[in-house]
Amino acid sequence: MEDGLILGYDLCEEYSRISCYQAGELEPVDVEFVKKGNPCVMKTVICKKRGADEWLMGQEAYMAALNGEGIMVDKLLRLAAKNGTATIEGICYTAEQLLMIYLQMTLNYVFQLYQEKNIRMIVVTMQNMNEAVLDILERCLVKFGVSKESIHILSHAECFAYFVLSQKKNMWSNMSALFDLTHEGLHYYEMGMARNVHPVLVKVHHESLEEGFSLDILEQTSGKKLADSIMLSCAKRLLGKKTISGVYLSGMGMDRCQEWATDFLSYICGRRKVYYSQNLFAKGAVYAAIDFLQKGNGYPFVFLCEGRIPASVSMEVVERGTKKNLIIAPAGSSWYEARAVMDLIPDRADKLVMRITRIGERTGRKISIGLEGFPSRPNKTTRLRVLVRFLSEEIMQVRIEDKGFGEFFPATDAVIEREFNLVK
Repeated sequence: MEDGLILGYDLCEEYSRISCYQAGELEPVDVEFVKKGNPCVMKTVICKKRGADEWLMGQEAYMAALNGEGIMVDKLLRLAAKNGTATIEGICYTAEQLLMIYLQMTLNYVFQLYQEKNIRMIVVTMQNMNEAVLDILERCLVKFGVSKESIHILSHAECFAYFVLSQKKNMWSNMSALFDLTHEGLHYYEMGMARNVHPVLVKVHHESLEEGFSLDILEQTSGKKLADSIMLSCAKRLLGKKTISGVYLSGMGMDRCQEWATDFLSYICGRRKVYYSQNLFAKGAVYAAIDFLQKGNGYPFVFLCEGRIPASVSMEVVERGTKKNLIIAPAGSSWYEARAVMDLIPDRADKLVMRITRIGERTGRKISIGLEGFPSRPNKTTRLRVLVRFLSEEIMQVRIEDKGFGEFFPATDAVIEREFNLVK
């Protein structure tokens, strides 16, 4: 393989993890940040030492703040989501600057560990795909020197699918399930496949469970019994009589679960294979990174999960005298990356018509945008620039701008902007 690191970065509010693929290895290797406790887990916090231009990260940052040696900043993703700031020793830092410091420190650590300063591909995986956070994250990585083409941001749900599909086929011949227990809550993922369509459809359902509990209760005997009871109840309700090939466990809460979740483990191990990986999402992100390098040939599936749009968007156009169906965004595309820019010349048309076709549908439904807001001109003397992007898996935004028609009809500032729900 070419030079450069292939990284999976699981970036979460409380803790982060990084996995790396090296040529010759059978699977991704977890990056170890500390020698004690959970070596592959890094607290998502930074700390500026008092009176010095020096920053610390992770557990070291936490301890320095605890000892009064510095000012700690945590909840970096939440700060980025609201475009917030933090004032430290009289200096106001933006959320982007603070996240940049954390990313720079963690990635520089990886560079030093592997004696390599080039990132060939990095996939960042997150629990919540907030557009403001994704924009900041992408800008930070580009500023750090990573090319935009080498950056992808995926949901935990999708990286779970990549992880499962990278295991032996008997682990995903039927449905697969994941219980992820962290300081941020208890989450359940379920992956199934529709093999009667081509390409094969991979569906991942994600549910944040209300039964989630604080990991602090695992410090007490009574708390352990309660946690076991909660997990058992969830497993019975969610797995039921489903045909599950493999059950996966991840998150810091599942570390040493054999010491407190005996009834839960006994239930899920009945006629099912059980797999534990604290860094499951980071490893799944590495498999996704390898797939991106292979142009999607390693996993010939369409993913339908958080982060992916559930319908294709198209429109009928005439190009050089020939009618054609122009695919603007195929179903299963990343909503954050799926963007299109087109220049169109209306031919006796007073509206722009697109078709939204959900996976499994034959005809779909039409949506239209009236062009009444644009200047009245002779036929075929208006050029429209159409910009399509997605605000989430379900919401599409269409912006139409008047570009005029050369010197005869100058462009105006006329703009029409509409939003459409892909599933309603």
